[in-house]
Amino acid sequence: MSVRIAGGVFGGRVLTGPPRGDSRRGPAPAAERARPTAVRLRKSLFAVLDEELPGARVLDLCAGVGTLGFEALSRGARECLFVERSPRLGRLIERNAARLGTDGFELVVGDALRELRRFLGAGREFDVAFLDPPWEVWESEQGVELLQGAVGLAPLVVAEHRSSWTSPARVVAWPESEPQGEACPPFGVKVRTTTAGDGAFSLYRRGETSEMVDTLT
Repeated sequence: MSVRIAGGVFGGRVLTGPPRGDSRRGPAPAAERARPTAVRLRKSLFAVLDEELPGARVLDLCAGVGTLGFEALSRGARECLFVERSPRLGRLIERNAARLGTDGFELVVGDALRELRRFLGAGREFDVAFLDPPWEVWESEQGVELLQGAVGLAPLVVAEHRSSWTSPARVVAWPESEPQGEACPPFGVKVRTTTAGDGAFSLYRRGETSEMVDTLT
């Protein structure tokens, strides 16, 4: 399976995609399965982010083969930190970076929740965070925890999910995100949800108070 970058300086370039669910070698392990963001949804998303990405520090959580992070780098992001739990998919991220000729990235192979806590403890900061776990994760407490951690690390969080799932209107960041001397931790408010086919993304801005929903059919 291959994935084509939709726009920017790498527009039209092809990434090595994730292993197919079934092959002559048998089904791929669950940890190595990934669902690259559909081209139509990606184009909608990056049209919205057009002014957010130039010079941005990007975090791509549950990165798969790095589709969203590489799309961000293609559109002007300064650097991207990929977090992916599968060593095999991590190697594909490195291969794709070499194919594109970019060194503006860092790769961490590990569990997203554990790495989020480590980044918070280390004082890491990002401008934009992408969060694209397996869609069923959103139905569990882990999905909310991932979103809370991402909100604590970046003022703009993009969460990809099934179009049938209703994303929360407001998310309070983990207590670890609370700035010293502040009365309460930061929060993120959903300012936009856009759908395309069976996929959707919701944008959260830290500390905003208004909500806007824009649905594409």
